[in-house]
Amino acid sequence: MSEVTAFSCRKAVPADIGGITVCCESFKASAARVLNEESTADGGTAVTNSAFRSSRLSFSGRVCTQGQPGDFILGFNALVHSPADFSVEYMGLTFSGCRMLSYTFEDKGGEWADVAVTLTTAETIERSDDP
Repeated sequence: MSEVTAFSCRKAVPADIGGITVCCESFKASAARVLNEESTADGGTAVTNSAFRSSRLSFSGRVCTQGQPGDFILGFNALVHSPADFSVEYMGLTFSGCRMLSYTFEDKGGEWADVAVTLTTAETIERSDDP
């Protein structure tokens, strides 16, 4: 007799990115630390510098194209060109000091357009709600 494993359907989670609500279906966060190493006289290794690099946040999902879909392109394009930073709340986390690196907007003629947004932040990620 075979067993069936029940999977729950995950619904898209809204993320407000610079005033534009993206129904986020996929999210990726990455961060790294860079270490500079030097050889010592006895053949060992010494860390001479350690620096945190900005985190990269990638959101993929959909936006509703009812009304003026061109407004999304104008909004995203303004964020790419703006030196101002903004905050994003997603999955109970607050990402502050964000700046937009890139976006894609693909309208396939339906009620939704596919979007992908990549942000960067040098700020520490914080929990936005109490556990």
